[in-house]
Amino acid sequence: NAGSAIDVDSDLSLPVIAAAVTNSTLAGSAAAITSLFLNLIIQERLTGEPKYRLSSAMNGALTGLASITGCCGLVKPWAALVIGFVAGIVYHISSNFLESRCIDDAVDAIPVHLAGGIWGVIATGLFASPRELQFWYGIDTDVDHVGWFYSWGRGSGDARLLACQVIGLLFIIGWTVGMMLPFFVVLNYLGAFRADSLEELVGLDISY
Repeated sequence: NAGSAIDVDSDLSLPVIAAAVTNSTLAGSAAAITSLFLNLIIQERLTGEPKYRLSSAMNGALTGLASITGCCGLVKPWAALVIGFVAGIVYHISSNFLESRCIDDAVDAIPVHLAGGIWGVIATGLFASPRELQFWYGIDTDVDHVGWFYSWGRGSGDARLLACQVIGLLFIIGWTVGMMLPFFVVLNYLGAFRADSLEELVGLDISY
């Protein structure tokens, strides 16, 4: 995220880099801690034995980083913590959903990147700060459309930025499905979409 700020105007590059690094670190850390202890609580409730799982913390951190990427320069540090906290929960909900549907995602790429990315797009429409929007985009007057929570603070409840984010999200999903679905249909028809039966029984984490 900080590396992307290198091409920003020289007068703004250092503040942009500082904000990106700070918010990315906070969101990733908050998501890692949330995911680690949420898994600990779930395991203790299910098995009666608390167990720390490093992969939960690592994937939680990645989900937090995926969530903050789109708005790392537009939110306050406290909002980055909230985004990371929610990202840790989003990771577990989506990961457990895949397991309940018997979908073998060996590295939890869908919970991390798809679920985390969706939350990040929505979070931008919720937490985009007026000051950051004004500063980064060089707007001299007050920003009309800000994060929804800030709009409520102004007493307006304006959700146009959030609506734009949701529309953009739907467009991304539609474009991705439209482009990739034919490939998956062909792969499935050719029988190349699944791993070998023996490898499935052994487990893809071990097989690969």
